[in-house]
Amino acid sequence: MNSRLSAGRCDIGTSLDWTPLQGLPRFLAQEVELYNRLHRRCATWQSTLAGEAVSVNWACGGTTVADPVVVGLMLGDIPLELRGPGELYARSGCDGLDATRRAARTDSDAMLLELAWLSWIEPLEALLGESLRVVSVAAIAVPYPIVVPLQIRLGQAPAMIAELHLNVEAAGRIADWLGQHTTPLADPLDALRLVLAVESAEAPLTLSELRSLQPGDVVMLDSLPDQQLLLRLMNGNAQGQRFETHARRTGAGLECLAPLKAVNPDRNDVMTETSAASDLDVSLDDLPLKLVCQVGSVELSLAQLREMGPGSLLPLTATAHEGVDLMVNGRRVGRGELVNIGDGLGVRLLGFNAP
Repeated sequence: MNSRLSAGRCDIGTSLDWTPLQGLPRFLAQEVELYNRLHRRCATWQSTLAGEAVSVNWACGGTTVADPVVVGLMLGDIPLELRGPGELYARSGCDGLDATRRAARTDSDAMLLELAWLSWIEPLEALLGESLRVVSVAAIAVPYPIVVPLQIRLGQAPAMIAELHLNVEAAGRIADWLGQHTTPLADPLDALRLVLAVESAEAPLTLSELRSLQPGDVVMLDSLPDQQLLLRLMNGNAQGQRFETHARRTGAGLECLAPLKAVNPDRNDVMTETSAASDLDVSLDDLPLKLVCQVGSVELSLAQLREMGPGSLLPLTATAHEGVDLMVNGRRVGRGELVNIGDGLGVRLLGFNAP
């Protein structure tokens, strides 16, 4: 046995106390959608605190707050908890809530902090349509299964990380508020460039037929009606699922005729086992392939692709030569020119390298 493999083996019989899932964060299935709504990226919220500009980035993905000072809050009649560094409270004018106190434990602590925070509490109350009060942590001893990280910057000081700890009811209320009153940030992947192949027609061939083709040969094609073109986006997953739509030429560009939709490839091909090399060669000669005539491509961003629909006008990047590219399994194998064959469509091979 290969020593590099055997060195990594373990005795299953003595390893039943270990599981690869130990130590991972745990979420209830019914909370996943709510958790994702709370962690959508949105524009920075601006206000003032103790005479300084304050900005808050929501769901910033920061690290856990080390040795936080804990403050209880009531949003209407719903409890929640804010955990932040002592500096946040000291800069708010509440020097008593520093690293030695660790929490707003008394009603007087809560009252002083609420007075210091009125400059941003009052605008939030007007926006939320709910009262927002600071209370002592002893007054709301409830579990908070959902945590949202915040990045808070006061004036020109370095940003500080805080955490909002929520129960399910508070999380739902805040998620609804975020959907109504915040501006979602653009998805960074929206700028991702994707290419759709523009195909005019195709011909089903076997491998042996493909090998026999020579420059000058003409192949009858299957095409769409009314000279429509097929736009195909291949996503390259293991199942070969692709996304397609139809278009027609409009001058130098294309007009989209239908929404982009997912299409699964035909998997009805019969598979048989072969027992000898000669049988395998014969079987491979009959391997079904498709010769596709590609007239060009359309390059769009992911954001543009999301918005594409019937009537959308698309820029066509034509092939670098007169005619079409001949494609098999997504690879260019030659070039050709489209020709009429009676009432049908065909392609004459101009240059071809048999695989």
